[in-house]
Amino acid sequence: MAEIEIEKKSPIWPWILLAILIIAALLYFFVLADDDVDDGDDMNTEQVMDDDEMDNETMEYEDAENMQYVTAINEYDTYINNPEMGVDHEYTNGALMKLISAVDATANNLDVDIDADLENARNEAQEITEDPMKVTHANSIKDSGKHILKALKTIQTEKFPDMSNAYAEIDSAFSKIEAGKETLNQKNEVKSFFNKISSLLNSMK
Repeated sequence: MAEIEIEKKSPIWPWILLAILIIAALLYFFVLADDDVDDGDDMNTEQVMDDDEMDNETMEYEDAENMQYVTAINEYDTYINNPEMGVDHEYTNGALMKLISAVDATANNLDVDIDADLENARNEAQEITEDPMKVTHANSIKDSGKHILKALKTIQTEKFPDMSNAYAEIDSAFSKIEAGKETLNQKNEVKSFFNKISSLLNSMK
């Protein structure tokens, strides 16, 4: 009697193992690729945030600079418009010092170098307090004012060429202050000079 050969079936577990490996490889590939995309997105997001922070810091710095010179001009305006102030040594020195600060802050904001002129203006204005009984404070106003006018002319020429007429008005008001004459006898001329400069500085804001 002939033997019947029974064909043995190949085991299925190697195929299952291969399928698992393929699935695992695909999952690993997609997960890793997704992480790379996320990392790229994170880097881009961080870059955008860094740029935004830098922009904000720049704006805050510029705002602080703007606020500084606006404040200096406002303080000068408040001082010269105080009705209780006369044109004595205290008033003239205070007005000149606040004016110098306002011009200095404006120049810094506009990146104009006028340090030498303003230093000379400060030195001349300081003489008013060193000799408060001196009757010729107008001399100190003239000496300090010429340096202030030179500084203002530099700012106006470099940054505001269309304001030459406004500067000319200041120059004209300044020329009406007479050296050697008591300030109290020409207080209108002195205050007109201070007010003309105020108008110009406020136009430069």
